[in-house]
Amino acid sequence: MFQWWVYALFTMLFFSITNFLLKVAGHYGMNSIIASLILWLSVGFVGVIFLAYYYATGTFPENKEALSLPLLFAPVIAGVFLALGMYCLKLSLTTGPAGPAVAISAANALGVAMLSYIFLKEGLSAAKMVGMLMVIGGIVVMSFFE
Repeated sequence: MFQWWVYALFTMLFFSITNFLLKVAGHYGMNSIIASLILWLSVGFVGVIFLAYYYATGTFPENKEALSLPLLFAPVIAGVFLALGMYCLKLSLTTGPAGPAVAISAANALGVAMLSYIFLKEGLSAAKMVGMLMVIGGIVVMSFFE
């Protein structure tokens, strides 16, 4: 199929549209909790559609070992953190400027890299560390300088 970076670009596009629409909803006075609930229900609905598709086509599950009980908790816990993160993002977009709020939230790659380094023993090359410092520098510039 596609290379990983094509999916990453689609993710950036989709998250950009999501965050912009959340900003619009807050701009016009939509309550943060209502917007978050609608967002969560929408994500759940799409998940049910994909699950039904995989079940109907017989491609689910491809890897039965990945469905062990301990591993099933990882996406459930990830969903809880995603919901909390989207709620905080909605609050930050409603109460502050969109650019810095989204830049800070999008810097989650720093957290992923650090957690992967600590728990999965993935390497952090000098280039990755320089990139991480550049991300932090960009956030500082967007947040404190106009």
